[in-house]
Amino acid sequence: MTDTPFDLEAPDLDAEAIMREIRARIRERRAEAKARGLDFEAYADGLFPVPPDALFGRDLYEAVRYVGLGWDKVGVDMALTESHLPLFGGLVQRLRAALHELVLFYVNRLAARQIRVNEQTARALILLLRDLEAEIADLRTKIAAQEGDRSSEQHTLT
Repeated sequence: MTDTPFDLEAPDLDAEAIMREIRARIRERRAEAKARGLDFEAYADGLFPVPPDALFGRDLYEAVRYVGLGWDKVGVDMALTESHLPLFGGLVQRLRAALHELVLFYVNRLAARQIRVNEQTARALILLLRDLEAEIADLRTKIAAQEGDRSSEQHTLT
C-alpha cells in the first residue's frame, strides 16, 4: 500500500503530447503579440509591456503602473497576540484589544485620507505622462514638418 491517497501513475497520460500542445500555444501567443506590436517576452517575464511607440523607458511605465495598482493599499488590520497570564489573561487581552481598536480607528482614518492623496497623485502622474507623450509627439511632428520645408526650399534653390 502507498502513502498517498491517490495513484500517481498515469500510463494513459502522454506528457510529451501535453508539452507539444503547450509549446504550440506559446508559439501562437508569441506570433499574436508580434503581429500586434507587443513584447511577448515582457508579458512572459511579468514586466509591463511597453508599446512600440513609447517615448519613455520601461521603468517609468512600470512605476506608473504600480502606482495605479497600489494607491489604495493603505489600511491597517488588527494584529494582536495572545496574553499568557494565568489569572488576568482574559482581562488583559480584552483591554489590549480595546486599545488596539481605538488606535486602529484613528490610524485607518488617516489611511483613508492618505488613500485620497494617493489617488489624486496617481491620477496627476498618469495625466502628466500622457500630456508629456502628446507634447513630445506634437514637437516631433513640427520638427519633421520644418525639416520637410527646409529640404523642399533647398531643392527649389538648386
